[in-house]
Amino acid sequence: MRILVAGHGELPEALVSSARMIGGELPDVASLGLFPGETPQELRDRMLQLLADSAADLILTDLAGGTPDNVANLIAKAGQLGSVRWIVAGASLPLLLEFALSATPVDGVDPAELIAETGAVIRYTNPGPLD
Repeated sequence: MRILVAGHGELPEALVSSARMIGGELPDVASLGLFPGETPQELRDRMLQLLADSAADLILTDLAGGTPDNVANLIAKAGQLGSVRWIVAGASLPLLLEFALSATPVDGVDPAELIAETGAVIRYTNPGPLD
C-alpha cells in the first residue's frame, strides 16, 4: 500500500471506491474509517495493524484535528509509522487521484505546490530517508 485514506465513517471507503471507478484498480490504496462507538485507541490499533501488514508512504485524512488525523499524527510522531512520509488533511477525490495516479513518488512532490493547487493541509512530514 502506498496510500491510506483515513477518516470518519464510510467516507474513506467511498473516496477510494470513487477513485477506483475513475482510475482503475489502484491496488496501492486502502481505507480506514472511524465508526460510532469506536475509541481512538481502537482506531489506533487497527491503523497500526493495517500499516504493519502493508506500509504506506502517505496518509490522507478527512479533517485536520479530527480523531483519525490526530491518531495518525500521534503514532507518526511516536515513531510507529516509519514508512509514512506525509500525513495530509483535507482528503478529497481530486487529491486522492492526484497521488494515486501520479508516477511521482510522494517525496518528489513539492509541498508548497501541493498546498497551492489543492488547499491541502500538511500535518506531518518525515524528512528522513525511507528504508
